[in-house]
Amino acid sequence: MSLSYYAQNKKVEVTGKVIESSSKQPVMFATVAIWDSETKKAITGTTTLEDGSFKVISSIDNFYIEVSFIGFTTKTIKDFKVENSKVDLGTILLDQNSTSLEEFEIQAEKSQMEFKLDKRVFNVGKDLSTTGASATDVLNNVPSVNVNIEGQVSLRGSNGVQILINGKPSIMSDEGNS
Repeated sequence: MSLSYYAQNKKVEVTGKVIESSSKQPVMFATVAIWDSETKKAITGTTTLEDGSFKVISSIDNFYIEVSFIGFTTKTIKDFKVENSKVDLGTILLDQNSTSLEEFEIQAEKSQMEFKLDKRVFNVGKDLSTTGASATDVLNNVPSVNVNIEGQVSLRGSNGVQILINGKPSIMSDEGNS
């Protein structure tokens, strides 16, 4: 075995600890990647443990290290000393990547069915099946509600149903109770 062959297969152990710069708390599951300095391709990598520490072994000795995590600025480390096939990076501080948004909009729709203490509310809203439909057609689409051919409304077979439209009693209630 020649010396040059041995030098090419030399493994380098890289260790360190990743900490958030502002709070000094460890950054769990941050990515630590070893990149080939010549080809700029990833060689190997790992993630940090719960205490922010990591250990990764490189199969080449001409490399640089990138430490990254979502919401933080990626740190590239090119200046380090290899002593006895080991690199101790010590504490690596990651800065939060604060990107401010100009404006954002939150949109939400009400649930179609709401259960309240004394009533059940069916929100028609933007339901495409109710577009252009009559109140009777809409009620036929409500679960547990039946409307007979004469327009009488029943809920689970019970005819004593009061219909409110936008919180106000409807004529349909009177027809169903007569």
